[in-house]
Amino acid sequence: MYMNEEVSELKKEIEELEHLLQDEEKCRAAIAKLNPNNNRSHERILEISITVKGDGPIVLVLAPTCELAVQIQQEATKFGTTSKIKNTCIYGGVPKVPQVRDLQKGVHIIIATPGRLIDMLESHHTNLRRVTYLVLDEAYRMLDMGFEPQMKKIVSQVVISSQDLKANHSIHQHVDIVTQNQKYNKLVKLLDDIMDGSRILIFMDTKKGCDQITR
Repeated sequence: MYMNEEVSELKKEIEELEHLLQDEEKCRAAIAKLNPNNNRSHERILEISITVKGDGPIVLVLAPTCELAVQIQQEATKFGTTSKIKNTCIYGGVPKVPQVRDLQKGVHIIIATPGRLIDMLESHHTNLRRVTYLVLDEAYRMLDMGFEPQMKKIVSQVVISSQDLKANHSIHQHVDIVTQNQKYNKLVKLLDDIMDGSRILIFMDTKKGCDQITR
C-alpha cells in the first residue's frame, strides 16, 4: 500500500511523463528513470503510450458489418476514455474525411470492415506495422460474405507470433465441404461415428440451432 507521499510522488511522475509523450527520447529516459532494470517494459510502455501522428494501430479488430464495428467501438471507448487509449471506426457508406483525420492523428485501436480498411491502406492513410493484437470478429460471417480475399490481404501485412509457428501435431483436422441442406444430416452421422463419452464442442450460428442439436 502506497503512503500518501508515495502516491503524490507517483502522480507527479505520471504527469511529467504525459507531458513528454510527444518526445520519444525524453519519454524513454523518463521511463528508464522509473525502472532502470527493465528494458523490455520500457519498450512495451513506449509502444502503448506514444501515439505519433500517422502511426498505425496496435490493435486491429475486423468486423463484417458497420453496425457490428460501431458496437465494438462503443465498448472500446468505455475503457479507452479513462486510460487514454484512442480508437477509431473505419467502415464504408460514410464520408472518409473524419476517418482519415483520426488515422492521421494516430490511434491505438482500429475497428474496421475489410473493404474500407484496404482502401485506407492503399491510400497510405495508415499502416499495420505496429499491430500486435489482431481480432477477427465473426470471421465465419466475413467468409460467408465473400471477404476472404480482403482478409488474406490484410492478415498478410500482420506477423502473428513467429514465422516458424506450427500447429499442435496431436490435433487432427478434417474438413468436409457440404451444402447448407446437408449440414445437419452430416453432423448427426458424424456424432454417431465419434461419440465415445468424451467431450465434444460444437459451434452453431443461432440459439435455435444449439437447442436443436442438444435435443
